[in-house]
Amino acid sequence: MGRFDNKVIVVAGGGGGTGAATSLRLGREGAAVVVGDIDHERAGAVATQIGEAGGTAMAVEFDMANDESVRRLVAIAFETYGRLDGLHNIAGNPAAHAGDFDVVATDDATWYSQLSSHLLGYAHACRAAIPLMLRSGGGSIINTSSAASREAAPTRVAYAAAKSGVETMTRHIASAYGKQGVRCNAIAYGVVLTENARAALPPAFLEAALAATWSPRLGHPADIAAVATFLLSDEAAWINGQVLDVNGGRLLG
Repeated sequence: MGRFDNKVIVVAGGGGGTGAATSLRLGREGAAVVVGDIDHERAGAVATQIGEAGGTAMAVEFDMANDESVRRLVAIAFETYGRLDGLHNIAGNPAAHAGDFDVVATDDATWYSQLSSHLLGYAHACRAAIPLMLRSGGGSIINTSSAASREAAPTRVAYAAAKSGVETMTRHIASAYGKQGVRCNAIAYGVVLTENARAALPPAFLEAALAATWSPRLGHPADIAAVATFLLSDEAAWINGQVLDVNGGRLLG
């Protein structure tokens, strides 16, 4: 018996990186996993791996910045499996970072792109999922935040603001729906060495990140998957409205 037997969980952004690691672990532990990703091929590969290991999964193409697409992802999960127990919002748009500078230099298009993919899309997913979780007897939502939400930095102001909004929304959902059995928490990442991060981040950035982290290494996707599966499980039933820093000690106090 797995701790997620008879549970249905949507991973919105489950085709790569930490989302794929979480999807695979949830599948190993008995969940029916709906792997949503803008890249349907990647999502399908993760769903296939889960199935080959004896688990249950399906892939759905979706775009976190498109409300109709997000609602369709959640609806497919409920229509296919008859319930919804968990939602992990992890998708984003790394391309939006390109124009995200300081508050003077960042244009409106970049603001809208960051907010739509890293905050408003999460709100759309929660709005679609919560009524279905209530019909299923409750559930657990995890929103993805970042250490950027609380670090003072000279760039990426729109992204940091979006993630601050995610943390505020997380606490709101916990207070509004916790009594009805829907929990909501956030995971705030430090630097996690996904394939995309390894390819995109220069060595000097990684060296500086490690120097600022009170750990002998930077993060791995499995680190996030471990925390996410715990928060989605019944073992975390008394954890609600929290922002968990998973960053090797990058932010202390």
